[in-house]
Amino acid sequence: MINKDNIRFCDLLSELIKNANMTQTAFYTKLGIKKPYFYDILTGKANPPPPQRQFAMIEILEPNESNRILFFELAAQERKEVPADIAKFLENKKNRIAIRKKINYKRLIANGGKENDIK
Repeated sequence: MINKDNIRFCDLLSELIKNANMTQTAFYTKLGIKKPYFYDILTGKANPPPPQRQFAMIEILEPNESNRILFFELAAQERKEVPADIAKFLENKKNRIAIRKKINYKRLIANGGKENDIK
């Protein structure tokens, strides 16, 4: 069971590997990364990997929905980026248009986007 309070990406990754019944060696080998880089990620010395590598990790680990969302959220938080799954979703112009239709631009501009400005 993963305790989601105050968890870091490296901790979650370690748990997800265990939950997938994989060894760490099998995981980084299947992922196609070198041992030193993997252990830098696993110890928190290196930032979470870039989005394409995150998707590859998810494909290998097959976590449940809540752990998948947490994975992308923690990676984004530590990388100071938009979550990779959301960024991928936003690549589709129709998705961006649908989101913009829900934005209250008057409030967004007035408060600088500090509050929830979705209608």
